[in-house]
Amino acid sequence: MMETYRQRSGLEPDFQVHYQIIPESEGGRSSPPFQHIRWDWLYEDDDPEIDGISMIWPEAIDQNDLALPDGVIPTEGEALMFIVVAERRPFHANRIKKGVKGYWVEGARKVAICTVTRVLAINENPSS
Repeated sequence: MMETYRQRSGLEPDFQVHYQIIPESEGGRSSPPFQHIRWDWLYEDDDPEIDGISMIWPEAIDQNDLALPDGVIPTEGEALMFIVVAERRPFHANRIKKGVKGYWVEGARKVAICTVTRVLAINENPSS
């Protein structure tokens, strides 16, 4: 099994989301989603051309909040989210709240619809 983001970074997850992969027929992924893919984050009402996308990577988890093994992940489930660029943490801390919606994106393509379900260590992890 690949190391979890927590093991690799030494940081706790910043928040948790419920995700649903967008099917290819609706413009989503053509191949199955897999654990530790480095999808970026786009807030629901943001324009990627104007507001940009953020390096916040998902890690799919099971019902016990444990990282799923490497390989294909379910098309719907829960994921822990890790903010990659520490200097952007204060920006996200002001935006991430329970119920906030966003997307996992591959470039400009939305591949999953997400809703924040829990705010975790976003205010505790170092911002530089």
